[in-house]
Amino acid sequence: MRVTIVNVSKSIAVSAFHSAVAAMRRQAKEDFEPAWNIEAVLRGLTHKLVHRVRIEGIHDAIIYLGDSSQDPTTGVEGALGYHSATHADIPYGFVYLDICAQYDEEWTTTLSHEVLELLADPSASLAVSGPDPRKSGASVQYDLEVCDPTQGDSYVIDDVRVSNFVTPAYFARGSGHTNFLNLDLKPFGVRPGGYFQYEDARGAHQIQGERAQAVAEKRAAGRALMGLGRRNTRRAARHSGA
Repeated sequence: MRVTIVNVSKSIAVSAFHSAVAAMRRQAKEDFEPAWNIEAVLRGLTHKLVHRVRIEGIHDAIIYLGDSSQDPTTGVEGALGYHSATHADIPYGFVYLDICAQYDEEWTTTLSHEVLELLADPSASLAVSGPDPRKSGASVQYDLEVCDPTQGDSYVIDDVRVSNFVTPAYFARGSGHTNFLNLDLKPFGVRPGGYFQYEDARGAHQIQGERAQAVAEKRAAGRALMGLGRRNTRRAARHSGA
């Protein structure tokens, strides 16, 4: 999968941006590919937004890095980052630097989060059947989001902080660790700072980790917006039967 990461910001130095891309290239190749069997080619470039965005080359997905005011589409107000599909049917993401700073989230971790989730589910339409967390014996559909359950857990590659992620074992597919860092996490569970979303006949529901209420109010609000805002838009087609 060919992913282009585009720096449209004025605040991230070119050297810092390319160091981050290089670290995520290593993460995708050395950590994520062995776990998910998904190959990726990541490239980074800088672009000045002037009315229309035209990114040359062949892309399977594009991720923009900039402030919320620079979002080439309508965006998701208050979100740290999200991914969807462009008008050209190319999956894309946008990481909002200003909102990451507002909620004390490191932009490289959020960028890593979005890169890995685009790799796992480019169309943002995949779901996995699993146990209903609130009703014994029933099953629901879990969104295939590989970084949300481990939100808040990260590690460092070449001085760049990147996001932890779940493995197929988290979705009860295969054996082994449920997450890359091998932290305490049961299948279909959630880390203290994480969250996940599932759907049933009544609609979409979100489960927060035990630490969600302990964080600062604005940070909790940012995580909720990041979780619910980006997903419900992207998954509307699946829920409507399209």
